[in-house]
Amino acid sequence: HSGGHTGAAGMNPVVFHVEAAGEFRAVELTFATEAEVRRVGTWRKMIPATDAGEFAALAAKRWFYYTREGATAASLEELRRAINQNARREVAFLMVASAEWEKAHQFLALAYCRSTWCHHLVLDFLAVRPGLSFEGQPIRGVGTGVIFGLAILADLLGVSVMWGEATASSAPFYERVLGFQTVRDLFIIRRGPMERLRQRYRARLKERLAPREWRRYSS
Repeated sequence: HSGGHTGAAGMNPVVFHVEAAGEFRAVELTFATEAEVRRVGTWRKMIPATDAGEFAALAAKRWFYYTREGATAASLEELRRAINQNARREVAFLMVASAEWEKAHQFLALAYCRSTWCHHLVLDFLAVRPGLSFEGQPIRGVGTGVIFGLAILADLLGVSVMWGEATASSAPFYERVLGFQTVRDLFIIRRGPMERLRQRYRARLKERLAPREWRRYSS
């Protein structure tokens, strides 16, 4: 199973895990509401002169532009409905990562995405809040977890291709996470590599989580 449970509302959050203070802890990846997008837009003021702050501001700006065009989704159900109504329509959405145990910041990361007219998933912006720590230790694996979460979302939507742009500073991250030898300014993840990414992430998680935690996560 995907590590997020489908229910009456269409989808509970996709759950991934990060390393924080020597333990693997759960983080939820959810569709942002308008109020949450507004909050994300303030990152630029809170963490000035950072890529994450710039990406967050741009993501919020684009989300509101698409909203004016009636082309955003704030849930998996809304996204599915929009795609079903017009398969060749482009729909934008913002995913935010949050954790109950991390009280200092509401969001650990964000991913601004689009479902394209040919039913591909585009990752326009991925931003992880810089300097995240818990109990005085860095939180690790947030960006990797978000990519895994998007691979789960692609699976739920029946999307066979996910692609995005890489910057000079983010290319090594995508090479490592995707297991690609070289990533230049564009990366394309097709169905096979996407499935391998999901399997690799789950296998690593199974090794790290206690058996009871793993059963609860994977049921």
